[in-house]
Amino acid sequence: MPTLRGAARLVDRAVLRVAGDGSKRFLQGLCTQDMAILSQQPAVPAAFLSPKGRVLCDGLLISREPDEILVDCHKTVAKSLLRLLLRHKLRYPLKIEDVSSSYSVMALLPQGALPSSEQADGSGDRTSSLHEPISAAPDGFFTDPRLSALGHRGIFEANTTPALEVEADEAASLAAYHFWRLCCAVPEGPVDLPVDSMLPLHGNLDLLGFISFTKGCYVGQELTTRTKHRGAVRRRFFSAIAASRGSDPENIFDGLQLEPANPLPVTLLRDSDGVLPGVQPHLNESVAHPAPEQQVRTVTIRRPGEDKESNVGMLHSTVGSIGLCMVQCGGAYNDADSFNKPPFPAGSRLSAAGGSIPLVLRPPPYAFVTE
Repeated sequence: MPTLRGAARLVDRAVLRVAGDGSKRFLQGLCTQDMAILSQQPAVPAAFLSPKGRVLCDGLLISREPDEILVDCHKTVAKSLLRLLLRHKLRYPLKIEDVSSSYSVMALLPQGALPSSEQADGSGDRTSSLHEPISAAPDGFFTDPRLSALGHRGIFEANTTPALEVEADEAASLAAYHFWRLCCAVPEGPVDLPVDSMLPLHGNLDLLGFISFTKGCYVGQELTTRTKHRGAVRRRFFSAIAASRGSDPENIFDGLQLEPANPLPVTLLRDSDGVLPGVQPHLNESVAHPAPEQQVRTVTIRRPGEDKESNVGMLHSTVGSIGLCMVQCGGAYNDADSFNKPPFPAGSRLSAAGGSIPLVLRPPPYAFVTE
C-alpha cells in the first residue's frame, strides 16, 4: 500500500449516521448550519447548541446519499450527541446510529503544513493565499469546509479505505494534524469548545462558516443571533505563540513576510524551544479543570513602576509552542473586520505559566480572507 505524505488517521474522531426520509430537514432544526448548502458541496461545518445557545458539539456534516448524512465529531462527545439526536427524532422515519467502528476519518495535510516543506516559510505558493487550490487529493477526500488551508478530509468505510497509508505512526500523524490545525487557529472538539459553556461566536465559529444567520429556527438560535447583531462579542480565539528563550517576542515574525491571511509557518514553530502549558488534544488529556498556568497575563506598560497586570485569557489546546488562547478583548469583536485592531493597548506584554513564558498573539488568518 503506497504512502501519501501528510495523511493522518484521526483516531480521536467518531462518526454518527442519520439516514432516512427527511434527514436534512431533521438536522436543519437542530444545528447551526443551513442544510441546503449540502446540495452544493459534499460537507459543511456545523455546531449543535443548548437551548441557552452554548456549544454542545462541533462537527462536520457529510452528505453521502440524498437521505444519508454522516456526522464527524469528537469521540468524547459522540454519545451525548447521539442521545440528543435520538431524543429529537420523534416521528421522523430515521435511523440514527454510531457507526464509528465501521468508518475511518482521515485528513490530508497540504504540502505547506509539513516541516520539511520548502514552502513552509510563509512566502511559498501553498501558503501565500488561502484561496489557492491545494494539490489534488485521492478520490473520497474533500476540501475541509472550515478552511481550505487545513487541507482535505475524508470518511471511508473500513472495507473501502483508500489505497494509502499514514506517513508515520498514528500518534505522530495525529499530532501533526493538530499542530497544523493550531497553525490555522481553528478550534475543534471539547478541549477548545468545552461542552455547554461557550458561545459559538466566542469560539470563532461564525468566522469559520459554522453558522447560518439566514436559515430558519434551530435550537439556540435566539441568543446566537442576538449576540451577533445586538451584543458586544468581547471574547475571541487568537493564536498564541511561545517565544524562544532569550528572544524578543516583538521580533518573532521578522523576515518571514507573513501575510495576515497566511497560517503560521510550521518551521518557525517547530524550531522554537518554547512549550505552552495548555492541553494537548492528540494525547486525550483531561479537560475538566484548566490548570492555573494556562492563564494568560498581560502587563500594560505605563510609567516606570506603574505597570498594570491583569489576567486576560486562557490557553486551550496546545501542541509545543503553538496554541489557541481565548482572549478577553479590550473592545467588541463582532465581525472579521474587528481583527484589524489589536485586542490590547500598545506596549502590552503577554505571558503564561506565571509569567515565565513570553507570548505573542496573532489574529486567526481566516479573519482576513476576502471572498
